[in-house]
Amino acid sequence: GTRGELEAAQRLRSCAWNVEQAVDNFWASADVDGGVAPSAQAAANSTSRPQVAPPSGHAVGTNLGQPLLGVPIARPRAAPATARPSIVDCCLLRGLRRLSHSVLHLVRTFIFGPNRAGGGAAARVGGAELRQSLTAAYGSELSLPNFFEGTFPEALQVARSDLKLVVIYLHSASARHSQSVCTNVLGNDFVKSMINENFILWGIDVARQQAQRLARMVHAREFPCFAVILPASVDDVRVIRAVSGDIQVDAIVAMLTECMDEMETHRAEIVARTEQQAEDRMLREQQDREYQEALEMDRKRVEEQRLQEEQEREAKRLEEEKKLAEQQLIEQQEAERLALQEDRRRRSLEMPAPAGEATSRISLRLPAGQRIERKFPSGATLAEVYAWAEVAAYLPEHEGKGLEIPARFVLKTSFPSRDLVEKDQTIETLQLAGTNVLLAEIEDD
Repeated sequence: GTRGELEAAQRLRSCAWNVEQAVDNFWASADVDGGVAPSAQAAANSTSRPQVAPPSGHAVGTNLGQPLLGVPIARPRAAPATARPSIVDCCLLRGLRRLSHSVLHLVRTFIFGPNRAGGGAAARVGGAELRQSLTAAYGSELSLPNFFEGTFPEALQVARSDLKLVVIYLHSASARHSQSVCTNVLGNDFVKSMINENFILWGIDVARQQAQRLARMVHAREFPCFAVILPASVDDVRVIRAVSGDIQVDAIVAMLTECMDEMETHRAEIVARTEQQAEDRMLREQQDREYQEALEMDRKRVEEQRLQEEQEREAKRLEEEKKLAEQQLIEQQEAERLALQEDRRRRSLEMPAPAGEATSRISLRLPAGQRIERKFPSGATLAEVYAWAEVAAYLPEHEGKGLEIPARFVLKTSFPSRDLVEKDQTIETLQLAGTNVLLAEIEDD
């Protein structure tokens, strides 16, 4: 009981009272299959090998320039042994685990309050909130650089857009060097001007859950910690430099200067990549425009072809209708002609032969130049002359002559020329006896 509490306190002091880091170190040292009891292993480690800790203010070994995400964190492993943990050691492990969780909950409740102890609402921290926390802790006269207002992904996005590096500041209120770093380093005018003009500064308290993840990603073993990040692309985020612990102004200035020199190379790479992306985008847009133009031309060609086919179909339909109408007209005219011939043939059979008192001779000249004549009584009307003219081609005396009588005609005197239309008048009245009468066809309108 008492020795376990002393070991827990010793671990917390070695990790600057960072409970989560102390718990991770404890489980890493105890997570060995078939290992010795934690207390015995700790004693063995203390006698067999010295404790190694990263020197204060020195750059952390993080494979700088390599991708930031997905880098595994090496944990200290205990030396293999043959003894298995006893029941007392297992109870001690469970007790230390419960103690660590209780201390962590008390620390979070003390810092964030009962409603924010879980850390969920604290994941999104603005620069104004961290600035307010630092000035409240180290004095209102403390002058700090400009912290980025927004989340860490938003800071990376702005840095990519402005071709700048991101400086991450991981602050721990319980770390012994935090006050000196804030007042002497962050408060230094030259450091402030370098950061404000050339970097995007994003800070967070390590008590936040997001800060713990970032600390593991940048391999921060001590706080406070500065890490310089290069957001080369959305999928390529790299750690350039990192320092932690007792950080001096000269060290941070040297780190920022080296990062600025390296950023020139990276900026040329980013500019070239951006230009290539712009060229690719312009090429895609040009190809898209050409494709759309080709589609539009194809659409117009298809539309023109469709209109032409419709016009051809319409012209064909009108031509067929015209031919059908003409055929129907011809058939109708032929039917009317046959009916007229049949009617005239029938009436020719009813036409009486000239009587003995028929003394008025009328000579009729047809349109084809043929002449025929007939004698009528002087009291016969003009209507009788029209009736004779209609059936003349079918009378026995004209059979075989090939006479053609128009369907519609009018009789006219030759000289002086006048139309004979008074069908109720007699031949004597019209003085037609012994005259030559013309049969003229009436044209259709």
